[in-house]
Amino acid sequence: MNLMLSRRCVLRMGVATLMGGMLPGCTLTRAGKVTTITLNVAEVTDYGNALVSFANTAISLSCVAAAMGPANVTLANTVIAALKEALDAFRTAAGSSTSVSYDNTSVRTAFDSIVADIEQINTLVIAVITGMVSDLSSTVVSEAKTAANAASTLISLLKAMVDMTTRRLPVGTTLSAQAAIGRITVFVATHGA
Repeated sequence: MNLMLSRRCVLRMGVATLMGGMLPGCTLTRAGKVTTITLNVAEVTDYGNALVSFANTAISLSCVAAAMGPANVTLANTVIAALKEALDAFRTAAGSSTSVSYDNTSVRTAFDSIVADIEQINTLVIAVITGMVSDLSSTVVSEAKTAANAASTLISLLKAMVDMTTRRLPVGTTLSAQAAIGRITVFVATHGA
């Protein structure tokens, strides 16, 4: 069953990212006073899908749900649904393109919605997990913290895609995107429903 769940996780999170041959990263170009940011569609959707899988799995854990409280679990479910909608809007705006311009209004709106939703997941889910005491159920909490760290990495990478002040890996990001998605895949395969 774990093998079947693992396959589903791979399909949900994006085979392109997990299989090693990631497409070239997002680019920033300047022509005079005009700056254009080009987003890699596969990276955005793969990172977003991994965050959806992580958040769904994390809030299904009794220790995480208890630490969050019923109201925040309900809010987290709403944010996860909104993130799915934002990812769908982004895919629709991108069409069959492998990269799109962030300067395009529909792409910008969809991407900004993704960023707003992942920031709420960071506040509602990741912050709770990283603040949990390890001895609640040491293995589960430890695995959740590892996955939360990986999710934080993906959030940082997504936000950095359009941060014009820096085009480098965000400070404190120690995992590659592939490693982060891999850790989330293992967490979802181990603890997912």
